[in-house]
Amino acid sequence: MSKQEKQDEVLKPDPSTPLRSAQDDKMDEGDVDRCEKCEEYLAGWKRAQADYANLKKESEKARIDIVAYANENLLHELLPAMDQFETAMEHLPDLSTIPEESKVKFNNWLMGIKAVKQLWEQTFSAVGLERVETAGVFDPNKHFAVGKEEDVSQPPDTVLRVVRQGWSLNGKALRPANVIVNSITN
Repeated sequence: MSKQEKQDEVLKPDPSTPLRSAQDDKMDEGDVDRCEKCEEYLAGWKRAQADYANLKKESEKARIDIVAYANENLLHELLPAMDQFETAMEHLPDLSTIPEESKVKFNNWLMGIKAVKQLWEQTFSAVGLERVETAGVFDPNKHFAVGKEEDVSQPPDTVLRVVRQGWSLNGKALRPANVIVNSITN
């Protein structure tokens, strides 16, 4: 027998095999068990797909959180330097007694220092670091009361003064503002 004849023989149906009838399509017990197993495997596969989709969502959320707060420790370490910078700016010397030539030099130097402070603030803003709002009523979520004073011209529990600026990173409190609160009662 040639090779072509063997291939033709394989493709031809066996005449001794009876054709299937509609009754043959009825499932026996083994077929039902196999079908139930198929359903079980399909359900398991669907659960695995759903679990995988949930894992992907959770992983993406965790990645976004990591990116958003990756610099939190670094920024927390930089805040004391910014505090000192602001304290230095609050205690500028009186220039009224120095010669005009020295005033010009000092004002030029001061303009440069203020530009550096503005760059720091722009950088902080770009990474999501913002000052905590301190005006108005004391909020324990944003403020830390370090003292109380009485001021009859202000409502009770109003922030009177900021001792140390508070900061938040992307809406999350990084450091509360240290404030003096009005302790007057109505």
